[in-house]
Amino acid sequence: MKKTLFALLSATLFAWSLFAGAAGVEFKGIPFGASQEALLKKFPDFKCEGGTCNLYVDTEAEKKCLSVRNNDPKDIIDIRRTLDCQREYRNQMRYGPAAVQVYIAKFESDKLSYVSVIFHSNWYRDVRDALVEKYGSQANEKMETVQNRFGDNIENHMATWKLGNDFVQIEERGAGIEAAAVRLVSGTFAGIDQERLRRERAREAARDL
Repeated sequence: MKKTLFALLSATLFAWSLFAGAAGVEFKGIPFGASQEALLKKFPDFKCEGGTCNLYVDTEAEKKCLSVRNNDPKDIIDIRRTLDCQREYRNQMRYGPAAVQVYIAKFESDKLSYVSVIFHSNWYRDVRDALVEKYGSQANEKMETVQNRFGDNIENHMATWKLGNDFVQIEERGAGIEAAAVRLVSGTFAGIDQERLRRERAREAARDL
């Protein structure tokens, strides 16, 4: 009887540990299925049109920090104040350790189902380590060779975490492009049209051509 109870308790604790250790896919505390309103309430600087919301961090930093200037381009104190303001905003909008260039969030039926985060490839390893810490080390890692418009072969590093029906992917683009991206993709979004996801990746890559 004691052995049976012990085995049952051990199995329960093991199942609970798996449940407790499994992290659901979310974007900076916003889970899949959240509305545009929920995104904008937490991050009001996103610009939305239809089912897509974008945030260009450097552009937004420059706009927000115009108000701290005295309109004298030679004023050293003024320049320093502006740069400090921009740096503070970029730090607020980091993704984990990385300074972000662009955020892209997509909604289907007003439900968050896709997020892309684009940043300099210098941050690839640090962000990958953070994703391992959050989602576990069991990622599917591969090297993908693609060809650019000049016929050059480019090797991209990629790691993918499959989390139920959803997945998280990080990619580093090679050949001096110096860009990396994290994609959070819901199962419903991926299941609707894999070709659309491929085109989305192509549009992201085109920003760096």
